[in-house]
Amino acid sequence: MLSVRILNQTRRLAVPTSAVGYNRKGDQPHAAPIAVKSIGKASNGVSVATLDGRGPVSSLALVIGAGSRHEEAPGVAHLLKASLVRARPGDNIVRTYREFEFRGNTLYTSVSRENIIIGSNFLRDDLVDVVPGLINQVFNPSFQPYEFLDALPGVSDETAASLADPTTRVLDTLHHVAFRRGLGNSLFATDRSLNSLKRSDLQAFASAHFTAEKIAIVGSGVAHDELEALVNSSFEGVSVPASSGAAASPASAYFGGETRISGAGPAHVAIAFKSGAFTNIHAHATSLVLRAVLDGTQRLKWGSTSGATGLLAKAAAPGTDITAFNASYTDAGLFGLFIKGNASNVKSVAQRGIAAMESVSSISDTDLSRAKKAAVVDAEVSLNRDDLIADIGRQVLTSSGFVTAAELAQEISKVTKEDVAQAAKALLASKASVVSYGDLTKLPYADEL
Repeated sequence: MLSVRILNQTRRLAVPTSAVGYNRKGDQPHAAPIAVKSIGKASNGVSVATLDGRGPVSSLALVIGAGSRHEEAPGVAHLLKASLVRARPGDNIVRTYREFEFRGNTLYTSVSRENIIIGSNFLRDDLVDVVPGLINQVFNPSFQPYEFLDALPGVSDETAASLADPTTRVLDTLHHVAFRRGLGNSLFATDRSLNSLKRSDLQAFASAHFTAEKIAIVGSGVAHDELEALVNSSFEGVSVPASSGAAASPASAYFGGETRISGAGPAHVAIAFKSGAFTNIHAHATSLVLRAVLDGTQRLKWGSTSGATGLLAKAAAPGTDITAFNASYTDAGLFGLFIKGNASNVKSVAQRGIAAMESVSSISDTDLSRAKKAAVVDAEVSLNRDDLIADIGRQVLTSSGFVTAAELAQEISKVTKEDVAQAAKALLASKASVVSYGDLTKLPYADEL
């Protein structure tokens, strides 16, 4: 009989009994116990967090609490993200690119509703070069007018390409309908906002948010002690204010409402309700399980596009799919249904989807068990290397700690049917946020759903 020894405990592997079935013998390990989780502070107060799986490839990012929710001038976060990598005094941008490129490393920037991120993926031995490279970009005092002007066309093209996708446009609009300001600010800088932005707006925004209390340096596949030492040495001679002294961004209030957008092609409709923040780990785990109970995603290449096991599988119609989604932030979240397909079917599909949410209280133990397993899989599969770094960073900035995939899986295992039923009830008790895109002569209004 095959066995594997883990931490002095023998775990028996599944023993095949037929070509299609297995008899499981004994407990199975929830996760390989190799990743080392560490959290600390640099000498200047910047948070440093690592999750070291001891592999040959490492990831590092500076996660900065300067996303679109913090904007006063619309589009400034998006434009700053595009301007983050630029020429340093006495150097030029080509050298920066070449240094990363010649080593086979990546260099990227991104912006979310809560954070701006600059990061890199590289071989473990290159940490000594990547740390100062990223820090020098974030705290680069040089910002030439031509660099500001050069970034504008690329940001405009990025916005146009992103909003040309109906799904992206609907979800971005959904946040505005739900929250109006803060989390409701658009991720994208429109041409109108770009025309009104000045270089001084970017400098003021960076000064207000590029502070020690709003920066987390996060590494995956790096040794914590080595990273912390390199961070401290790289910050020598760099002035990093502990805080800007400005008032903290207010919590995003939930409002709800409806917006309708005329467009060609298949209908896209999002129906969302007020959900909780990711900072409440049990409530967040419950939301993940509820999403998996409803599901609606294609889990097999040859399966139905709305799945076969979730409650939403029966809500779909030929040519019209429905799936559940969950978006959690520091102080609020959205949970809802997304419908895509024939505009004539949207009303009936949406009504069946709402009915499925109302019926969650009657799910069986088998359905809950399947959903909890699917929630664990989905939570980890949805995070690539860059997303994992971003997720750790946002947690560290909020709570000075972070939950690993294994710890989240343990919390998901504790979710009960009562938890899921109460979560669904609370969602449906809030005012809905509805965004419809497509042929508006056929799409129903929110009060008809």
